[in-house]
Amino acid sequence: MDVTLYIINRAAFSSCYHTLLFLGFYHAHMQVQEIKLFKTFFLLSDAYDSLHFLVWRESDKSLTLLAKDYEPCQVFATGMISRGGAMAFVCHDDRQNLSFLQYAPTDAAARGGNKLVCRADYHLGTQTTTLNSHWAQSSLLFNSCTMTSSLAALKQQDTLFGRLEDDNRFAVNYGSTDGSFGSIVPLSEPTYWRLTALQSVMSNALESNCALSHRAWRLYRRSTRRAGCRTNDRKKGVIDGDIVMKFVDLPLPEQEDLASSIGSTVGLVMDNLLELGCAASVV
Repeated sequence: MDVTLYIINRAAFSSCYHTLLFLGFYHAHMQVQEIKLFKTFFLLSDAYDSLHFLVWRESDKSLTLLAKDYEPCQVFATGMISRGGAMAFVCHDDRQNLSFLQYAPTDAAARGGNKLVCRADYHLGTQTTTLNSHWAQSSLLFNSCTMTSSLAALKQQDTLFGRLEDDNRFAVNYGSTDGSFGSIVPLSEPTYWRLTALQSVMSNALESNCALSHRAWRLYRRSTRRAGCRTNDRKKGVIDGDIVMKFVDLPLPEQEDLASSIGSTVGLVMDNLLELGCAASVV
């Protein structure tokens, strides 16, 4: 099915009625599942052929395709996460996977810039139909009754607040068809590697249900469609919050043993988990 995407603008011709002005169009050879907007950029999700990333050019009133994902994928939901100036697209497919794609024209894997590069993948294990973005708030503001005034006071007290990348993060939340609710939060590199090491040691130290492997469960599930297994490498790069959050409920001696095994302290790990929990919460 071919879909034509029209760009229109509302303008007032009189005080009693309004009309829509035709500005431009883009003929998409796809069945558009969902449209995400960010400034002048468009993210189209295809029901059969993954994501298309477009930009609106005001100079010639046109929509231009910047890059797309060439892997066959039946997209159910899409979202955007960002940390500082870096942005990534989250794609949820029919195999209950999450793929994190990024527009990186200078990357060698981008085929000259016209391919979205996969940065990470994760098997969610549940089906969702929407991914909604929200601001990942700091733990300093989480328990504030009046967040607006508290944020203004915090900026006056700390002049560097708001300039760091962790202060400008947007996460996505989702509700699954089985009634669960979750959130996907971008992390800084030191926090990511610390929690990755913690996840690794906890997967080996703690008992799992029915002696099943956490790592095998979270591996990306390949598509059954033709040409769906062209790339056999899995990017991973996602921390399982169900595992690392169990660290909070462990006895103190076990927490100290796990923290020392990754070269960290219990206080530092708890601070990272607190910041992660506050950033994942939706107010």
